Amino acid sequence: MISFILGIILVFYAGFKVGNVIYKTSFIKFLSAFSFALLFYRFSFSFQFILFVFLTFSLISVSVTDYFYRIIPVIFPIFLIIAGVIFSFMNLALGGTYSSRFINSVLGILTGGGVLLTVGFLGHLIYKKEVIGGGDIKLMAGVGAFIGWEKALFAVFIAAVMGGIAGLILLAAKKIEKKGYIPFGPFLSTASFITLFLPQFSSLLDMFLYEKCY
Repeated sequence: MISFILGIILVFYAGFKVGNVIYKTSFIKFLSAFSFALLFYRFSFSFQFILFVFLTFSLISVSVTDYFYRIIPVIFPIFLIIAGVIFSFMNLALGGTYSSRFINSVLGILTGGGVLLTVGFLGHLIYKKEVIGGGDIKLMAGVGAFIGWEKALFAVFIAAVMGGIAGLILLAAKKIEKKGYIPFGPFLSTASFITLFLPQFSSLLDMFLYEKCY
């Protein structure tokens, strides 16, 4: 118990230092520290913890750049896609077998990016303007490689709800105009982080592969 508490303290401190690297504000430092501590509490010191710390670091970095500069550097999604697929075999959140984990990671890329790409295409047809940025599409493709297709869908849904609520609040408070811009990256990042703590969904992919084997 004492070692676990010390681990939480050390991880919190490490997250604080990481936040200092991302953006030197007290909020970002605390956010990084708190996020890493939550991950350690959920996964303890394991490969899953290290994998999701890398993902969380990327999500916080993306949120900061999108919020302040309205851009998501393509380097983050590329790294997430590559790392997500390479380490998918050891990512227990993706399934029970090596093959199902790899397939779920690839499907996560297609689903995470594909859903937003479809929404963006339809939005452009209806509103005659860009409604989903290319950076958001690439980001969810990268996140999908880590969390799989089911949670990627759920993350998009959570982000849409949070973004809608935030938009209504900002409109009511007259902080933005009706057609004002709200960066979607922070909502996608927050929703993706939330899915890390949700119970694993029963995977149809695992059931299919199990039936094929037996």
